[in-house]
Amino acid sequence: MVIVAVVGLVVYGFLQVRLVQPTQPVAIIDDGEVTTAEFQGRVALAQWNLVNQYTNLQQIMQILGDDPATLSAYQSQLTNIGQQLGNPLFIGSSILDLLIEEELLEQEAARRSIEVSEAEIDTFIEERLGFFGEQQAATAEPEVDGTPRPAATPYTQELYERNLEAYLTNVGAFGVDETTLRAEARAILLRDRMEADFEGEVESTQEQVWARHILVEEEQVAADLLARIEDGEEWGDLASEFSIDESNKEQGGDLNWFGRGRMVAAFEEAAFAGEIGEIVGPVETDFGWHLIEILGHEDRELDISAFSLAVSQALNTFISEIRETAEIEILDYWVDRVPSPRFNPGR
Repeated sequence: MVIVAVVGLVVYGFLQVRLVQPTQPVAIIDDGEVTTAEFQGRVALAQWNLVNQYTNLQQIMQILGDDPATLSAYQSQLTNIGQQLGNPLFIGSSILDLLIEEELLEQEAARRSIEVSEAEIDTFIEERLGFFGEQQAATAEPEVDGTPRPAATPYTQELYERNLEAYLTNVGAFGVDETTLRAEARAILLRDRMEADFEGEVESTQEQVWARHILVEEEQVAADLLARIEDGEEWGDLASEFSIDESNKEQGGDLNWFGRGRMVAAFEEAAFAGEIGEIVGPVETDFGWHLIEILGHEDRELDISAFSLAVSQALNTFISEIRETAEIEILDYWVDRVPSPRFNPGR
């Protein structure tokens, strides 16, 4: 009887993990849901991507050799990735939040009759693997000196299918299946479609400020530099010598034109409130203390990159708004269903 009971418990546990749990929701969003299988697959995919990044960084470090400054920067990235892989709940929480937003987008897309076809998902995956349709075999052509160049190997449908099979085997070792890859591709494409739909709702011009700054660690240092500027010392010389913003100190701290939402709140508020020609500050942010000189302030036509960013920000704002009004229930047991990474460099 004891053996029968034990076997029964084993079978019950197996059925729960393999058949029942995958279909159970970890989050319910209005009339939609995120199932355990969807959640676990996307967490595993995120872990696989992190492991790939970790491996690639290690290879780069081996190639670079002994340059201390460069190695230090890459080592910092390795440490960060290792910490994420060592904290499955952090990854799980981030992915659950992402999947909730994706479900909200799915529902809104349906209301707007925006669709993504299976053929489009196929094409997305093909292009991710570098396949852009059947290519003809190249014919070898002579160089100027008469030496023939070797013809490139054509990327055929057959070769793509072999690469896809190898790719699926690779990610499959981390618990990622083709369904998960297609779900991620669909989410990316659907967001692209939603952004395209939002383009008509975003102004092509935007209030912008042109500013430069000097960033230092202490308020008194900023105040002393302000006094020196007011006494006639050159801004560019002081920025080059004292600013800790390595990305622009040699350009006098020039930040070029920027719109709202590009800078941290305290910096943005000070910059947009300042008059042209005014030096604002010292202003404190999480980065330190800033002196900000306002060089321009006007409505400007957005370039392609800035317009794309504005559209993305508008969609993010919209998602936040509909999330506030949506009925969202996150099931407590999601924490028990976060898969552990198949590879953890910290172990």
